[in-house]
Amino acid sequence: MLYDKNFCLTSHVIINTLLEDEQHQDNMQEMSLYPEFLLQILHGISDPVFVKDRQHHWVFLNNAYCNLIGFQESELIGKSEYDIFPKKQADRLYQKDEFIFTTGIVHEIEECLTNSEGLTRFFLIKKSRFEDEFGNYFLVGIIRDISKEKLQSAKLCSSKQVLEQVINNIPLATYWKDFNSVYLGCNQRFAELIGIDCPNQIIGKTDYDLMKQQDNVNLFWESDFQVIESKKPEYAVVQCYIKADGKQLWLETNKIPLKDEQNNFIGILVTCQDITARKEAELALAEKVSLAAFHVAVNNAITQSSTIKECLKSCTDAIVKHLNAAFARIWTLNAQENVLELQASSGMYTHIDGPHRRVPVGMFKIGLIAEERQPHLTNAVLEDPRVGDKEWAKREGMVAFAGYPLILDGNLVGVIAMFARHPLTELTLDALKLSANEIALGIKRLQAEEALQKSEGKYRHLVETSQDMIWSVDDKGYFIFVNQAVKTIYGYEPEEMIGRHYSEFEPPEQIHQDLNIVPQILGQESVFHYEAVVLAKDGRRLNLLCNACLLRDEAGNVIGTTGTATNITQHKQAEQALLRSHAILQAQQEASMDGILIIDENRLVASYNQNFADLWQIPLEILETGDDRQLLEWVLDQLKNPTEFLTKVEYLYHHPEEYSLDEILLKSGRIFDRYSAPVRSPAGDCYGRIWYFRDITERKQAEAALLNSEARLRQQAQQLQAALRELQQTQTQLVQSEKMSSLGQLVAGVAHEINNPVNFIYGNLNHANTYSKDLLTLLELYQKYYPQPAPEIADFVELIELDFLRSDFPQILKSMAIGANRIREIVLSLRTFSRLDEAEMKAVNIHQGIDSTLMILQSRLKGNNQLPKITVIKEYGNLPLVECYSGQLNQVLMNILVNAIDVLEDAVINNQLSTAELLSIKNPQIHIQTEFLENHQVKISIADNGAGIPDNIKQRIFDPFFTTKPVGKGTGMGLAISYQIITKKHGGSLECISLPGQGTKFVITIPLTQKSKIVI
Repeated sequence: MLYDKNFCLTSHVIINTLLEDEQHQDNMQEMSLYPEFLLQILHGISDPVFVKDRQHHWVFLNNAYCNLIGFQESELIGKSEYDIFPKKQADRLYQKDEFIFTTGIVHEIEECLTNSEGLTRFFLIKKSRFEDEFGNYFLVGIIRDISKEKLQSAKLCSSKQVLEQVINNIPLATYWKDFNSVYLGCNQRFAELIGIDCPNQIIGKTDYDLMKQQDNVNLFWESDFQVIESKKPEYAVVQCYIKADGKQLWLETNKIPLKDEQNNFIGILVTCQDITARKEAELALAEKVSLAAFHVAVNNAITQSSTIKECLKSCTDAIVKHLNAAFARIWTLNAQENVLELQASSGMYTHIDGPHRRVPVGMFKIGLIAEERQPHLTNAVLEDPRVGDKEWAKREGMVAFAGYPLILDGNLVGVIAMFARHPLTELTLDALKLSANEIALGIKRLQAEEALQKSEGKYRHLVETSQDMIWSVDDKGYFIFVNQAVKTIYGYEPEEMIGRHYSEFEPPEQIHQDLNIVPQILGQESVFHYEAVVLAKDGRRLNLLCNACLLRDEAGNVIGTTGTATNITQHKQAEQALLRSHAILQAQQEASMDGILIIDENRLVASYNQNFADLWQIPLEILETGDDRQLLEWVLDQLKNPTEFLTKVEYLYHHPEEYSLDEILLKSGRIFDRYSAPVRSPAGDCYGRIWYFRDITERKQAEAALLNSEARLRQQAQQLQAALRELQQTQTQLVQSEKMSSLGQLVAGVAHEINNPVNFIYGNLNHANTYSKDLLTLLELYQKYYPQPAPEIADFVELIELDFLRSDFPQILKSMAIGANRIREIVLSLRTFSRLDEAEMKAVNIHQGIDSTLMILQSRLKGNNQLPKITVIKEYGNLPLVECYSGQLNQVLMNILVNAIDVLEDAVINNQLSTAELLSIKNPQIHIQTEFLENHQVKISIADNGAGIPDNIKQRIFDPFFTTKPVGKGTGMGLAISYQIITKKHGGSLECISLPGQGTKFVITIPLTQKSKIVI
């Protein structure tokens, strides 16, 4: 029990103190030494302590007890529970104490008490009976507050329950061990896995206690102990586990070392995942892959081997390699002697000259398989009565045997057999059975080839020189011979086809529909003629005309088919082309709007379309006669001039090489177009004549009406076009003149009004600067000779911050001078741009005009928080003065530069991009370049890196009133006026070069001097 040592110590101290008090009450000196020291100890104990006599009165209480129940010691000594507790509670306490007095049994109990403040506390109370030497009984009680321990215990219990729930709900089986590999616990899933009901049953046990059904318990113990010993985790450890019900499971385990808070190794934690399904799938897949490789190896051996021994040795090698056989053998039947002869052996025995070299049919297990023509299979060799040498089988660890007869068409060919040190699965046996059939077929084929090779010498020369393909297939459809002509027809070498099935060379849609029927038909016919479609090596489809007959052995049994094949692909292609041409011609005739009639060289109807019959309204019975003369009689009755029509027809029939086109008039008033042409072959041979008829009555009427109005419309159109051109030019000139006049007056007026006050300010700044220096010098002299000014002056100096004023005032004057100078430059740029004083043609500096225009547009170039700054790159050449109308030329530069700025700003507005986003994509630029050309011309190029102009818009940008800008932003006159100024007034050229996504470039070219002044 808890606190036994403390309780005993305290109890002895209490009793001894009381006894000493009673026995030595006359000896005051000893009382002052020993009992008081013990009482101090009792009162210093933090646990409440009390002592009762036999009458249940308190005879001692320490301070902790008094504090607990809220009374002083003097209030309780000599009293019982009835004096301070309710009677019901006092009765309960009295009964418990009386029981201890009576029986002397130590009583220990946990009590839960709630005080007046609602605080609940847990106490451990232990009461014992003591007897002094005079036979007096006392009850000693010790109380300890265990609220904290109870709270920690409750939390620990709750955490443990939560942890158990988490572990039991983990989908992985989980267990943990100490460093001695003894189980400390597991979750429910692992308990179910090893066949126990409750996880607690595993505690304290080892692998040897729990895994008795395993084949090798040491593997599990060693795997865990390896992690315990190395203290390193191991992941994805795959182990085979046998469940209690005998079923095999595959587990993937992760093993992790466990450490305590001081990083000391205390055991391992292991999680197990059931991967049985995955493992079985992997094993099954591996087996299927191995079996597939086995089939490939057998097929390669059968199709690529030239002799029976080579073929069968490759087959036994494949059995050993892919079926994991201990050894494998194949015998062939010697029918004359009725003996099986060993042809191949692989594995642990490779010789073929031992005692099993010749096995009579009916003897031993191999001979019995041949005689019974049934397979013999076992996965328990040691229990098989047909296995004679059991000691050998046990010594070599043989487990399974499989033997199959090699049978083809009911005839025994041989026997195949194998021994294995592991059980053979159904898939393995099925694969061996299938290979037995294939090997039997291969043996028969190779035997047939050997027989055929013996007899084919005398025919080889004739066969090899034949232009037609000569072929032979066995009764299963595998080629056993093809001659050299196969190279010119198929494109294959003969050895590439021999041994392969004929269906490998056929289009997929006709497999199972050709040579399978040949043996059936040849049962009634000696030779069968048919056409076949095959695939050449390069993928082309070939048409072959084939003749086939059956191959028989000496006994008359059908062993295959042989025949010849002639390549008729070109003939078939020509035939198909002819049919295609005829179909196309017929479709063209019927789709034509004309009536078409074709007459052959014998003047018979070769073809006609329905439009021809409808156009001339010819009865069907006349058309069906096919007689040209009856058709002619029907047509002549409808003509206004039949004699002329007939004369022309006879003339064309007698001159078959001539063409004809004319119009014919019918009695009904209708007019037909008639066209006739000879029908000729590529060699020039005439096969008749073709006639086209078209009703053009409505067209003729429309043409007549059109001719009447065409002249009037043409004349009106010419007049309108001339008037429009004149109007556009006049309007352009008026708008340009008015705009330039207004702009020049406005600019000149603004420049004049600004220039006068600016000159006044700029002229007085020098005087103001001189006066300020004099005043500041005078102030310094006052401060030098009168350093202690009157209080009023000192206060004012501090108020106006005189030191700052003296340093800042000159800077203010300097800033005013810079600003006034800037205004003068702007005014000069405005005057230069307007050129009111240079309205006539005059030699000017082109670069000044460009710079003035850029200064006026500076507010749009520098950008703001919504639009990006546009960088202007100037590459000025060495230009002389250029003779031009400078004001008008500046207007051209203004128009082009404003358009470039609009384009670059639209990249932000239309694409809804911020300035930062635009700058991150492309830096907006305008590139201005001037150049003096060798032909005494000046070239000005203005380019932007905007979105460019599509071709359909670029073709119209110089048209008056054409604009792509929103309403109110552009009039469509800027570039039209600019074009007129450059081309008409300056005799130059204005060219726009632009591609979408690559920017736009305007190139202005004007002569250096004007030979004559051009006036519009």
